[in-house]
Amino acid sequence: MGNRSSFLPLLPGLFPLTLIFTFLLLFISSDLGLVASSANQEPTLGNHVGLAQGMNYNDLLLSINTQTNGGIDEELPPINNSNTFYTKGLLSTVLFPDNSEIIQNLSRHNPASLNQTSESVVLHNFQKLVSGTWSLNVSRGLVTDFHANFKLLTVNGIEKHFIEILNFQNSNGSPVTFNQFSNTPINGYADIKIDDELFQSKFPLTIQIFKINTIVITIKDEAVSDIFYNNNLLGITDSFKNFKGDELLIFEDEK
Repeated sequence: MGNRSSFLPLLPGLFPLTLIFTFLLLFISSDLGLVASSANQEPTLGNHVGLAQGMNYNDLLLSINTQTNGGIDEELPPINNSNTFYTKGLLSTVLFPDNSEIIQNLSRHNPASLNQTSESVVLHNFQKLVSGTWSLNVSRGLVTDFHANFKLLTVNGIEKHFIEILNFQNSNGSPVTFNQFSNTPINGYADIKIDDELFQSKFPLTIQIFKINTIVITIKDEAVSDIFYNNNLLGITDSFKNFKGDELLIFEDEK
C-alpha cells in the first residue's frame, strides 16, 4: 500500500506526457506514409499530383501537361496555334490509271498490235473512287494521331475495298509548324490496312494541309502507291480547331 500511494502523485504529470508521445507518433507515421490514405485521395508523385493532364474539346484531345515534372515539361515548346491543333474532314478522289508506261512497254515488243493493246488497256483499267473521312491531331509540333478511313471502288462497282491508314509517326521527330496562309507539309510513316488486314507497315507518306481548307496525301511507297494508280489522295476540311478549341473554319452564308 505504501508503494501504491507513493505512485499516485505522479499520475497528473504522466498524463500530459502520454498525450505528447501519442501526437508525435501520429505525426511521424503520417510523414513516412504509414497512415493509409482515404479511398478518394488522388495518388501523388513527389510534389506533383497525378500524371500528364489533358484538355478535352469534344473530339479534340490535346496532350497538355499543366505542371512541370522533373524538368521534362521545360524541354517541350510552348503551346500555340501553330503547333497544337485538331482538324478533320472528308476524302473524295477520282483515281485515274496511267496507262502510258504499259502501252509503251508493250509497243516495243509488237508495234503492229499497238492500237489493239491500247483499247484493251483502257477497257480493263477502270478509274477508282475514294470516299471516306480523315482526322489529324497535332500537339506541340508532333502528330499524336492521324487516321484515314475510306472505301476504294472501281467505277464499274465490281472491285471494292475498305482502306485504313493509321499509326502515323513524324519523320525523325521533325516538328510541325502550321501556316494558316500557306501549305503545311507533314512527313512521316504510317501503317495501311486493306479489308481489316495489315498490308504495309511504316510506309513513307506526306500529308499536306493547304491553308485550312484542303488535304493532300502523297504515298511514297511503290507497293502502296500502285493501289491508288500512283495518284494523290485528296480531301477537304470541315473542321479546324486551335489549342483552345476555337473553330477556325467558318462558312459564311452567301448573301
